[in-house]
Amino acid sequence: MKGVLITGGAGKIGFNLVQKLIDTNYNVTILDLESKSSIKRLQKYKNIVKIVYGDVEDENLVRDLVKRNDIVIDYAGIMPPLANLNSTVANSINYGGTKNIVDAIKETNPECVYIYMSFISIYGATKMAKRRLTVGTESNYPDDYYSVSLVRSEEYIKSNLRKYVILRMPVVLTKNNYFLNSMRLDSKMDFITKDDLNNIVIGIMKSKKVLGKVYNISGFEENSSQVIVALYRSTGKIRLFNRTLYYGTFEDGDALNKILDIKCDDLKTVIEDISRKNSGVKVLLLKIFNYPKYLIFKRISGRKKRRDAKNK
Repeated sequence: MKGVLITGGAGKIGFNLVQKLIDTNYNVTILDLESKSSIKRLQKYKNIVKIVYGDVEDENLVRDLVKRNDIVIDYAGIMPPLANLNSTVANSINYGGTKNIVDAIKETNPECVYIYMSFISIYGATKMAKRRLTVGTESNYPDDYYSVSLVRSEEYIKSNLRKYVILRMPVVLTKNNYFLNSMRLDSKMDFITKDDLNNIVIGIMKSKKVLGKVYNISGFEENSSQVIVALYRSTGKIRLFNRTLYYGTFEDGDALNKILDIKCDDLKTVIEDISRKNSGVKVLLLKIFNYPKYLIFKRISGRKKRRDAKNK
């Protein structure tokens, strides 16, 4: 059985992958920081997978784990807003951790496959009304620390490894996602669920023909305001302000899905699933409590639509 190392395996997306790999033909090792939440989340699987509490910044630990595994799936890292506090934080964890993994693969286990999670922000934010992106699109040279650390990590991987896949993710539909809460209103964007993202990852684990490449990936493309409204109606949660981030949409976001023969959920299916998991009195109370915010949101969104239509 192949050995799989999942860094950040106690996080929301990494843990979803761990659950998918249970009862498969893989020996799973999780590397994550020790905390109350990670211990609680992994408790159920402590006798099924190997759990290592530690840091990707620990060169010796990373080297030891990498040489024992056939695949490394890298979900470790620090996200905004914390990642953008200063360059040291983003570079030491995001770039430094990536460098440790790449160096370990190169020096101890060159046949190991490295699956790295990047993000659409590497193309840089834009004020354009619309922007279509492909893997070959030239970056706007992002100036936030988080995105710069991703750019540096991608370059280091491509310069030092043969067996890698870099996935440039869109906005992932998870709770309290910084990008989900900061995206620009009434703009076409790409989204994906953690389930579909990890189905793609598992597809990569089984395929040799996708190695040595970078892919933009997408689950579905949708108007950001419609996504916000749909999430409010299914969860009762909504955020109004500081919604300015926009990078563009992927023109080639389904390329890898076609190669791997994977079909992702659309917004309707996603919301139906979320609604089933979040039904009850709590959601009803949240919807009532946040209804004034929802009305303000609709007014702001409508005003933006009229302004954009006038500028066309």
